[in-house]
Amino acid sequence: MDFADDDLSELPDPAYAVVTCRLVYRFVADKGAFLDPVPPCPGSGRDLPPVTELADRREETDPLKTLDITAPKTEVLTSRRSAMNCVNLDRLACFALRP
Repeated sequence: MDFADDDLSELPDPAYAVVTCRLVYRFVADKGAFLDPVPPCPGSGRDLPPVTELADRREETDPLKTLDITAPKTEVLTSRRSAMNCVNLDRLACFALRP
């Protein structure tokens, strides 16, 4: 599914148990509203795990560092959620977010 253009009000197949957004968050224009249109997944506890790279794990000279998530961007990502858990996966972070 295209996170920017598709209708996310319902999933195309009800068999989906988990939806992830791997390395997508960096390209979203409205980061604050990024997850608002995504429906909860039945039986999943309504968690939606975006996975993104951590800026502080890159060298200062790495040109991709600006695309990765920082502490302020994490705050924007999680501010509209009732609960959040983050798992550190070396250079990646996986967020479990509840509406």
